[in-house]
Amino acid sequence: MGLTMGNKDTESAKSLNLVGTGCPMNLVYVKVELARMQPGQLLEVILDDGAPVKNVARSIENEGHELLGRNQLGDGSWAVMVRKR
Repeated sequence: MGLTMGNKDTESAKSLNLVGTGCPMNLVYVKVELARMQPGQLLEVILDDGAPVKNVARSIENEGHELLGRNQLGDGSWAVMVRKR
């Protein structure tokens, strides 16, 4: 269920499935997980379509992390790949 970025680093990405988690708690969980990580580590976040994927992606970038990509999954959710800065 990984986001293919053409880089072997994605194999070691942490994954956080937040499907069904409402705003703003999904952003809180992402922030907590990123705080536990080292700079350069990757985090794949699975989010619901709509406001969750838009708001979390925007907040991640606003906090200085690198948004590597978004990929819509077969069930309508989104995989968002982030590199911690």
